[in-house]
Amino acid sequence: MKTYRTVLSRSASALAVGAFAFFNAAGVVAEDRCDDPRVAKAIEEGELIVVASVFETPETQNAHREGFLSYWCLPDDFKVSYDIRNTSGTIARIEAEVSQGVPISGDVTTMPAITWLTDAVERGLIMAYESPEYEHMKLPERIGLNNRPYWTSDMYMMFPMWNGDELPDLEITSWHDLLKPELKGKMSLMDGSTLQSVALVYHYLKQRLPEDYWEKLAAQDVLISSTSMHGVEMMMSGERPLSILGVSADANVLSDQGATHIRTAIPKEGVMLQEQATAAFADAPHPNAAQLWIDFLRSHPGQQIFEKYEGRIPGREGVPSSFALTPNADDIGDAAFAPDYREIATNADLVRTAQEEFAAIFAK
Repeated sequence: MKTYRTVLSRSASALAVGAFAFFNAAGVVAEDRCDDPRVAKAIEEGELIVVASVFETPETQNAHREGFLSYWCLPDDFKVSYDIRNTSGTIARIEAEVSQGVPISGDVTTMPAITWLTDAVERGLIMAYESPEYEHMKLPERIGLNNRPYWTSDMYMMFPMWNGDELPDLEITSWHDLLKPELKGKMSLMDGSTLQSVALVYHYLKQRLPEDYWEKLAAQDVLISSTSMHGVEMMMSGERPLSILGVSADANVLSDQGATHIRTAIPKEGVMLQEQATAAFADAPHPNAAQLWIDFLRSHPGQQIFEKYEGRIPGREGVPSSFALTPNADDIGDAAFAPDYREIATNADLVRTAQEEFAAIFAK
């Protein structure tokens, strides 16, 4: 079977030139931005260190680096370094330095870890920086994924995704549509007993659906898959043509590869958006470069790169989806909601309980 994941072939330099040549979304001439006094200070610092868990491809890293330099008129030899690990590895790396009493050897971080970031703010690890771009991050502000002046978030989304060749007449407007008899034995679902993100979708959708919904869904002979890749491969092959919680990033990859037969839906009861927060460290060794980086990531062209290369739902208003399979963030409206991270932070058993409930339902 041909794998659906391939490295995207866009030219990072071409995108950077096209997006940043003279104007940003607000119409500010690049030369005016370059007069910002932080630019000269960042050039003296000479480097930016990104400690992150969501820059998944070299293409993303290159596009952001070239876009960043162009956006702020930084010299070609300005160094942007990446330390990319999974989320737990990124946090462990930071905490190891904190426990040793040494400054964090990084300037900024991007990762899906709001509970950790909230605690890090209380411990004084995160820089209070009110970027002028934050006011445009409307969707995450509305659903509770921003914590200004410490961070704002891009997002990813899980929604029904299916093979339109195998299910040509299927229409989904509600989560209840997954209970249609003709879908029995045709769906897969990532394992919420092990994957925290899926357990959270289960837990918070449970509050929007009838009490017996998940039991009825399990009775549809749903196959539990270990990864999103497995679900996509079964969807593409027709073995299990509907992925109950398809991931927006996967949908964008498929769209980029020309998979015009794939369909997605936003059920009326809602879809949960999960965070991809970006923040600067309080003791960043290159604080001016860190602030400029945050401004760039939250600018219109910076948001375009994250959306195009990583399939994130941009938090900034007015940044359209570049793929047919994912909606414009501005159009999601009241269907969008987020986990209650304050509840998660204060209830240590919430995720574990959700995972156990999921296992009990789908292991029957």
